[in-house]
Amino acid sequence: MAMKTNRRNLLVGAAGLAAGAAGANWLRRASPKPANVVLIVTDDQGYNDLGCYFDANPTPGGARPHTPHLDRLAKTGVRFSDYCVTSSVCTPSRASLLTGCYPPRVGFGATAFPGTQVGVLTPTSDSGLHPDEETLADLFRRAGYATGCVGKWHLGHRPAFLPTRQGFDGFYGIPYSNNQRPLPLMRDEEIIRRLPEEPLLTRPFTQAAVTFITRHQERPFFLYLAHSAPHTPWRVPEGRRDKSRSLYADVIREIDWSVGQLLETLERLGLREDTLIVFGSDNGPWVHAGLDSGSAWPYRGGKAQTWEGGFRTPLLASWPTILPSGAVHHQPVASIDLLPTLAQIMGLDLPNKPIDGAACWNTFAADAPNPREGLAYYARGRLEAVRIGRWKLVFKNTQRAPAISGGLFNLQADPAERTDVSAQHPERVTQLRRYAERTRTELGDALTGVTGLSCRPLGYAAAAV
Repeated sequence: MAMKTNRRNLLVGAAGLAAGAAGANWLRRASPKPANVVLIVTDDQGYNDLGCYFDANPTPGGARPHTPHLDRLAKTGVRFSDYCVTSSVCTPSRASLLTGCYPPRVGFGATAFPGTQVGVLTPTSDSGLHPDEETLADLFRRAGYATGCVGKWHLGHRPAFLPTRQGFDGFYGIPYSNNQRPLPLMRDEEIIRRLPEEPLLTRPFTQAAVTFITRHQERPFFLYLAHSAPHTPWRVPEGRRDKSRSLYADVIREIDWSVGQLLETLERLGLREDTLIVFGSDNGPWVHAGLDSGSAWPYRGGKAQTWEGGFRTPLLASWPTILPSGAVHHQPVASIDLLPTLAQIMGLDLPNKPIDGAACWNTFAADAPNPREGLAYYARGRLEAVRIGRWKLVFKNTQRAPAISGGLFNLQADPAERTDVSAQHPERVTQLRRYAERTRTELGDALTGVTGLSCRPLGYAAAAV
């Protein structure tokens, strides 16, 4: 059972924050108003797709992304070099982000449908994140926050699964990916209009986010801005196309413009020092030979793959006077850690159901070790890899095309996962196999036919209210 925390317990346990100056800064914070949180998530943005992360790619192209506003966010906060999501595709990754759970725990696993395994929800799906799951928005709303969801949802488009049934006061956006049809633009639970084949969404989503902040400037708020960019199809407004760069680079520049608009709004309203901004991506980039698309360099692979390029993404966190400025932290952090960490520092009650993430504010504040033991890499209910520290064990997998032979990889020395060192480190293989067995028992594994003991059901429209 997940341990509960509240603001009093947080302050009484202040010694636990002593590892970082940020903890002390938080306790000395003068504002009587609870802090705001803005969580920005992009779609299919690679590790190497921000200027502040950019490392020269040896493949053709490889121009530094033009992201001055995101680079400024990094200079006023923390850049994480080792942030991983829990799935390399949209729906299960977003389920983890908002619940603090691995995908199979909240229904996105091998037994979600008879004879099938859940990947990405589609416009014909009758399922979604179960309404009984407690999301970040539920936690913030219970604490008196205004909660808003803007952008791409992709956790179920039937009424029972929409953001307004998952803790958000309001929703403006699309229910699934911008390449799925028919694509409706929605406000709350109503369809405003059908969108064209290549919709321009970054700017209207940004305007809706700015409006939400402005309307709620007098009370604490939690804003979840989930851009549909840079997911295909790629398009930018007239006058924003730079022919000297790729179209993908222009899409990234539009995301950066959006972040600049939010920063300007918070500064103009006098809210910047009272607002924690977190920026990340839902999974690695869509990579395709011959196209100038996203980059996960120096990591191998991209979206929908188990290699690190599909799971490792950017993560920035900025909170002036609370978090250090211009810091680069290297301790592992995962998307499942965001819910318990935000609950820890904002004084929110955790969900009553078990979660998988760890409260790791000290990791955010001072790059202290994360208390979570390791990380599981799931795809459609298959446990395809596990990791502890720098060591990642990838399992043999003939269900992939091409098939994966598996192996042990030292991510610090070999980020591209090219050299299997299992023969040289049998003790690490044993350690990781034991961790994998515990994970399979708890959450299941379609790769080996194990049914998890602690998986909760997915929501179904026919049974939902």
